[in-house]
Amino acid sequence: MKKYGYHQGNSDHTLFIKRRDGKITLLIIYVDGMVVTGDDVVEMVKLQKYLALEFEMKDLRPLKYFLGIEVTRYATSICLSQMKYVLDLLT
Repeated sequence: MKKYGYHQGNSDHTLFIKRRDGKITLLIIYVDGMVVTGDDVVEMVKLQKYLALEFEMKDLRPLKYFLGIEVTRYATSICLSQMKYVLDLLT
């Protein structure tokens, strides 16, 4: 990822960051899952195409659930919840 212009996060070595023209693209990897996000849509598409050449992968579209965190999107905000994870633990 460093060759592709990304910098590794200091506090989390599975986080890769790229800043370009005042915009940001983030890639976080965990075992066999990854999340691509940011406000640079052009860079996110380029990153996904690059990764698809290197690895077998599929795009699951908008993030709904990752590492026990449920993601709900609203018009002006995003809600992160671990309710499903906790209920699964209690069951």
